[in-house]
Amino acid sequence: MTPLLSRSALLVAISLALASPAFAAEPNDTGTTTPKTDTPTEKNSVNLEAVNVIFSTTKTETPAVEIPQSVSSITPDRMQLYGVQGLDEAVRYLAGAVGGSYGADPRSDWILVRGYDPAKYLDGLALPSGDWTADSRIEPYGLERVEVNKGPSSAMYGQQPPGGMIDMTSKRPSLEAPHEVEATLGSFGQKQLSGDTGGQLDNDGHWLWRVVALARQGDSNIKHSKDDRYYFAPSLTWQPDDNTSFTLLPRYQRTLSDGVGGFLPSQGTLYPNPNGQIPRDVNPGEPGYDHYWKTDESIGYAFNHRFNDVWSFRQDLRLQNTKVDHRSIGSLGLQDDLRTLNRYNYPLVDHANVFAVDNQVEAKLDQGSVQHTVLMGVDYLHSHNDYKSGFGSAAPIDIFDPVYGQPIPPAPYTYHTNSLLEQLGAYVQDQVSIGHWGIVASGRQDWVSNDVKDLIADTRRKQDDNAFSGRLGVNYTTDIGLVPYVAYSHSFKTTVGTTFDGSAYKPITGDQYEGGLKYQTPDGRSLITAAVYQLTQKNALTVDPDHLFFSLQQGQTRTRGAELEANVAVTDHLSMTAAYAYTDAKVTHANDATLGKQVALVPKQQASVSADYTVHEGTLAGLGFGGGVRFIGEHYGDANNQFRTGGYTLFDANAHYDIERWRFQVTAANLFDREYVSACNSAIWCYYGYPREITVSARYRW
Repeated sequence: MTPLLSRSALLVAISLALASPAFAAEPNDTGTTTPKTDTPTEKNSVNLEAVNVIFSTTKTETPAVEIPQSVSSITPDRMQLYGVQGLDEAVRYLAGAVGGSYGADPRSDWILVRGYDPAKYLDGLALPSGDWTADSRIEPYGLERVEVNKGPSSAMYGQQPPGGMIDMTSKRPSLEAPHEVEATLGSFGQKQLSGDTGGQLDNDGHWLWRVVALARQGDSNIKHSKDDRYYFAPSLTWQPDDNTSFTLLPRYQRTLSDGVGGFLPSQGTLYPNPNGQIPRDVNPGEPGYDHYWKTDESIGYAFNHRFNDVWSFRQDLRLQNTKVDHRSIGSLGLQDDLRTLNRYNYPLVDHANVFAVDNQVEAKLDQGSVQHTVLMGVDYLHSHNDYKSGFGSAAPIDIFDPVYGQPIPPAPYTYHTNSLLEQLGAYVQDQVSIGHWGIVASGRQDWVSNDVKDLIADTRRKQDDNAFSGRLGVNYTTDIGLVPYVAYSHSFKTTVGTTFDGSAYKPITGDQYEGGLKYQTPDGRSLITAAVYQLTQKNALTVDPDHLFFSLQQGQTRTRGAELEANVAVTDHLSMTAAYAYTDAKVTHANDATLGKQVALVPKQQASVSADYTVHEGTLAGLGFGGGVRFIGEHYGDANNQFRTGGYTLFDANAHYDIERWRFQVTAANLFDREYVSACNSAIWCYYGYPREITVSARYRW
């Protein structure tokens, strides 16, 4: 057993001992157990306001207006209103988040938060971070809420990219959970059947259950390409009394696709081609050969126990197994006739096993004029990843008139790595309330081990890092409800490898200074936030000019931005959202041509507004309609800023009608079917944006 494993085993044993009956709370005065009507109001609750309470930022139940940091939340109702089928679609109306940079891709969610790929978490625990398992889609129908934390989050979660993290919460048993079945038809022949139901197994409500399931079949927006998905998540909660709950969370997701999306040459997409415009639905791959098969299985639990009014304990644990089997014929640019597309063969298999556990002890202390919410925790992550890929040739095709079916030579695996990541972290946080003042102070120490073996070259790289991360935020609640705040936060992420002289790479770090203003209406139905920030990433790898194939850690990027976000209940009938982001992200230190360039895929300007109106009285009661406008400004798709994509504006619309237990709904994304290039990485790889997608659904609830 490694030192990390032995330390974590001891800590887990201690936490399990704390959760044992010997430490249970006293019974109530009558010595009886009060029947439960819902789960404890921990982070498992489903009846909280959409934008008013956040769990992931502080790992405690905290009103969003009291958190001195930018954070946004998305609920299932919001996702369903716009027919969301992927996480990158869910963030379309958030400030500072960019989704779909590579267009419609059935394989993955491509998202940037403040200019960086965010870490992805499910139920507070890290998801796989392999080459291909990291970006695999999580089914949004199985989610209770999505929280997007903007800026460094290492003080609570350990190694993280500087832009932030996305935490998704699984649907789980609750008496307020809906009982529904829904049928959906959509563009490109998509057919979907989904269901969500649950209840209590006994009269006292000590046992609750829920089952969420979905089956989707159909094509993608690329010709000869399917996008099938299957999801099944039964869950069970045992709550013997008001102070204790244990929720079992199994999950299974299967994705079957054969499309690769995008990867088209710039001449004919971004730039003119004498042969014409390349159709955005053309398939540059090889139907019948290409496939993307992903299986994602996990089982875990969420345990909560309240000892008394002061002390409580929580433990989240998950075992996850994810496998991606993918092979594709990719494009390598046009020949001199500007219509014959060169292609390559790229098979890969990525297999990840992840064990994660997070133990938390919370204390609520009231010292008269000062109140503390103290959180102490220890978490452990064990992630094993096996990745292999090959590269070979494939016959070219005429991209304007493709003829498929030519023989494909086998491509043996030429790259095979086996990696093990272990992270052990201990953290403490104090949320202090002193009159009008609020303070959040967090600190964390991490011990990280990376062990990477190249099974073909027969080499090994092992690296151990330890790092301290901190966060400090202060806010002030004025008499009129405005809450200004200032905050500092730090992040780190390990980098495996050495410089030419053999020195191990230091972790990549991020430092953010942020100031902002929040306002929540007295009724709690509206929240408006504004923020300005500077985010600096250091120790990024740059080219070593004196030693070929080596890198130096002299890269630095700096992002300065301003964000405005509003979720407003204008009336009982009308709700609106608005968002704006200005993001200036550039390379400030580098040893190559990227110095001074804008960070790829980050638009300087981004804005959106949406509204939904529902009639509650009269003959039209139950009728609702809405829409939205999204603007993404011009940006570069490559690090050297040679390929600039112009800005574009997209319109969305929806209409819905509720009658008795039924809801009928029509949604349209990119309503006017605007054709645009979302990004170009190079002359050989450009990507069309999402085309118009229409869904029609009928939902029955009981």
